[in-house]
Amino acid sequence: MSIVDRAKNILLNPKQEWDIIAKEDANVAGLFTGYAMILALIPAIMSIVFMGLLGLGTMGLGGLGGLTGALGMSYFVTSAVVGYALGLFVVWLVAFIVNAVAPSFNGEQNMIQATKLMVYAGTPVWVAGLVSWIPLIGWLIGLAAIAYTVYLIFLGVRPVLSVPEDKVAGFTVVTVLIYIVISVVVSMVIGGMLIAALAGGAALGGLA
Repeated sequence: MSIVDRAKNILLNPKQEWDIIAKEDANVAGLFTGYAMILALIPAIMSIVFMGLLGLGTMGLGGLGGLTGALGMSYFVTSAVVGYALGLFVVWLVAFIVNAVAPSFNGEQNMIQATKLMVYAGTPVWVAGLVSWIPLIGWLIGLAAIAYTVYLIFLGVRPVLSVPEDKVAGFTVVTVLIYIVISVVVSMVIGGMLIAALAGGAALGGLA
């Protein structure tokens, strides 16, 4: 199945697609190289093109122009690359932890299946990256994508990890909390980079 068909099916027919995904032969490396690493390029590229190159973003049309000039294009490229790598690491780490806690919910402990769950559930967020640069609309679609990701996890834990129906809700909550905590930590790292770059740019401006 092509990556486009898989993304379309998981977004439009998730219940049926999870049943198919659960039975597919796969491996962790293939799930990342053949799917996650490709789709995760969408928000990274959009960030570089629209925020870095064109100075557009959720702050408003042209709202990042001054920031682009102050930091330089290299900053946005570096931030996109780092965000891309850290985002993929988060998916793997969450899958690793989810796999470890699955038996606590009478689910199957299987790293490949846990990776399937987290990789394919991340589809809405990555696809939403296509419009993430549009003021307000991009932000709203991003929130909707996050909500849909939670829904996909809820639908997927039973067929993919064999979690009993009465424990699906609890397992979903735990998975989402794990994702939130790890994502917050990663966001703090990226935010620290932004603050450091701004401070450095301001210092250089003062010396000019």
